[in-house]
Amino acid sequence: MIVTQAIISGLIIGALYGLAAIGLGLVFGVMKYLNIAHGSFIMLGGYASYWLFALLHLDPFISLPLVMLIMFIMGLIFYRILLAPLSKFSEDLKVNNSLLITFGLIMVVDNSATLLWTSWPKSITTLYSGAAFNIFGIRLTYIGLGGMGLAIVIILALHLFLTKTYFGKAITAIAQDWEAASLMGINIDYTYLISCALAITLAGVAGVLIVLCYSVTPSGGFSWLMIAFIVVTLAGMGNLYGIFAAGLLLGVSQAVGSLLIGSSYQGVIGFAILLLTVLFRPDGIFTRKRKGYAR
Repeated sequence: MIVTQAIISGLIIGALYGLAAIGLGLVFGVMKYLNIAHGSFIMLGGYASYWLFALLHLDPFISLPLVMLIMFIMGLIFYRILLAPLSKFSEDLKVNNSLLITFGLIMVVDNSATLLWTSWPKSITTLYSGAAFNIFGIRLTYIGLGGMGLAIVIILALHLFLTKTYFGKAITAIAQDWEAASLMGINIDYTYLISCALAITLAGVAGVLIVLCYSVTPSGGFSWLMIAFIVVTLAGMGNLYGIFAAGLLLGVSQAVGSLLIGSSYQGVIGFAILLLTVLFRPDGIFTRKRKGYAR
């Protein structure tokens, strides 16, 4: 029963891991930019939800559309100012320069957040915080189930968007071969712009769940960046369709591993899985083809 509880808990946190990583995978998989400020954007989404709750008393699930709008606009600005000038570079230069630019952005965002909101952790406590029910002796929290349900809905919506809509297919085409897509009449710059804004929006959604389930701090984005990076590596760089499964795998592995060797080793378990993946499956556990947009 204890192992079952750990697996269920791992699936819940794993869904959040997948949601936190999908934006990072989208930016790299489509545009070949390495946005290491992804964790800072997750933190900003959490702060947006917190202040809407603190000032306007809006429940995080109710304020979610407003947070998504805020983060979408932020993503548009982020791309236009910082990433768009890199579009003329080769793939290697894109990765290197985007890494340097977003590293500087981390310094700006995290220090600005400290000045504005102090370094004290911020979290949201609602009437249903801590509430749970039991099924066959397994304890399930309302927030955990709600967060997992939201993550699944968001991932499914993204999947349908990428596979069923014209713009989503354009994103997929650009990820496979942007030069061929350009010859077919696809507006590369506009597609990059919307893809980046969408990725930052997804980071904001993850931040809402994090501030509701845990807490956010100005420097807390780094730990979530590491989690997102591990999940993306497990899935395979550029493989959006394996990210959610990779998040579930990491969540369950950490939960069961913590049960066996102690919760203090949870982070070690994640990095051990990352190391094994890099050594034995460098293309990713869930990658089925080596080049292009893995599916």
